[in-house]
Amino acid sequence: MGYSLPSLFGWKANPYWLAPVVLVMSMSRGVTMSPRIQVYKAIACRSLSTDSPGLSLANLAIAVECGDAAVQAKAARIQASVVTTMSVLSAISTGFWSRRGDVQGRKLILATFLIGALLMEAVFVLVMRPQSVFGRYGEKFILIGPIIEGFVGGLSTFNGVVHASKIFSTIQGMVFVGLATGPQFAGFFLPKIGYSDSFFYTSIALIFTTLLYVILICPESLPPPNEVVENNVQEQLTRLESKTSSIAAARDLISYFFTSLLSPILMFAPRRLPGSRKLQFWMPLVGMALFTYLVSIGVYSAKYLYAQHVFKWNTAELGYYMSILWITRAINLLLFLPIVLSYLKPKPTSPPGSNPNAQDIAAEIRFDRYLAQISVGVDGLADALVALTASRSQSIFITLSCLSSFTSGGNPALHSLGAICLHACGRSSEVGTLFGAMGVLSAIAHIISPSIYALTYSRTVASFPEAIFVLAACLLFSAVLLLSRVRPLASDVSKTLNPGSRISVTESDRRRMSVSYDYDAVPNFDPGEGPQDSDEEALEHDEPLEHEEEEGWRRQNGEQGGPSRSAV
Repeated sequence: MGYSLPSLFGWKANPYWLAPVVLVMSMSRGVTMSPRIQVYKAIACRSLSTDSPGLSLANLAIAVECGDAAVQAKAARIQASVVTTMSVLSAISTGFWSRRGDVQGRKLILATFLIGALLMEAVFVLVMRPQSVFGRYGEKFILIGPIIEGFVGGLSTFNGVVHASKIFSTIQGMVFVGLATGPQFAGFFLPKIGYSDSFFYTSIALIFTTLLYVILICPESLPPPNEVVENNVQEQLTRLESKTSSIAAARDLISYFFTSLLSPILMFAPRRLPGSRKLQFWMPLVGMALFTYLVSIGVYSAKYLYAQHVFKWNTAELGYYMSILWITRAINLLLFLPIVLSYLKPKPTSPPGSNPNAQDIAAEIRFDRYLAQISVGVDGLADALVALTASRSQSIFITLSCLSSFTSGGNPALHSLGAICLHACGRSSEVGTLFGAMGVLSAIAHIISPSIYALTYSRTVASFPEAIFVLAACLLFSAVLLLSRVRPLASDVSKTLNPGSRISVTESDRRRMSVSYDYDAVPNFDPGEGPQDSDEEALEHDEPLEHEEEEGWRRQNGEQGGPSRSAV
């Protein structure tokens, strides 16, 4: 039988109960984004130090010799190990915790995640204790944190729970506010130079307060137990327990895992239009462009190490830099991009109340392609300019970093482009599966990108540390090139809409297609660590509009079919 944590006051469930959880958790991550970089450097310096083995990790974090290339390379590898460990375990466990939440309630899942996050912060404190076994073997024990948080689902599970509501814009606003104010708070009230445990103690206090709020105050959103659902769950458990052969059970589990992982990717296979023998490669091109883009944004995992190494920034200065990036991203996603879209998006030519015609669909594909190409291309240009000029001036580096953050519309545009291309292929009812496939691509990209950038940075930091930006620029320009081949003609699209081969769009299909999607697929991670644990990239995916805004747009434009424009 399912079990959910009761609320102390028995208040009625409402999505807005989640807003304080998201705000405080985002703020706690913002507080420790910069200090985590110091911890990685300190562990790397201790492992390479031979002259002063008794020196504390706190002193090693600010020692002059800890700024050399060998320490930077080692710190990048440690950071990649942390991120990759959490990414793999989160990808494996998120599905389990999501299903548990449907049966046992989301309060239990939130509380479990918060305990894992609290232990993660505690590990950072323990490895900075020079006289303890954790400090002496810091490079190994630092992985305990991501292992624990990965097993409880990590930020992937947290984002899935808090975004399973209808107040997407409010939730996203809380994330922006928390991540922007966290570094500012740390810079004003905590030590500005060197390492201090107070950063992590502050984060632990914030997480513990949130845990008490979730357990004692926040009401459970799970409706009363459904006997049919619970009986089905019990049936499945009984069937699993009745397996006589452990080898057969393991084989079935492995087969199910790989089938679940790989089958969604088939959504990006070339498609043959109805009534035509010609294969269209729109979906493979969009899939490859999205994957390339997601790998490229892993540069954030090494960008902060680069900034501290080249410009000798202290903890407070790096925190201010991170805060500026969040503010820039918020301005782009919440103000600039919606205004631009309201003026430039193509107007429908089909009669109000009817399905979009071939010309409208082709126009929307072109618009989303141009938007994605411009956003991704400018991002690549900013990285290329960083590689050429950043080391000469801090102001140039900060300006170009803000320009890169100001192109955060690329990921949602790619998601919308994929949905419209799928509709143009006559498969609009499969848009939910498409977004699941994009989530799989995101998970794979977030697993491999930290290692790619860590390897690049560790090999080039001594001679050309800007090589990570060259790599990012090449990936982004490759994505632009792939998108340039997505050129559907109205005549091609019309083959899926003519009376002889038309795929009817039911009301349920229209509702499914118009639901705002969560274009963060994973990630969702601490910018101080890298993709899986950095909201710097996670927010590339997480800005769906509220359902009321979506419905208003559709009524205004008379659109009943086709993918959602407002999601971009």
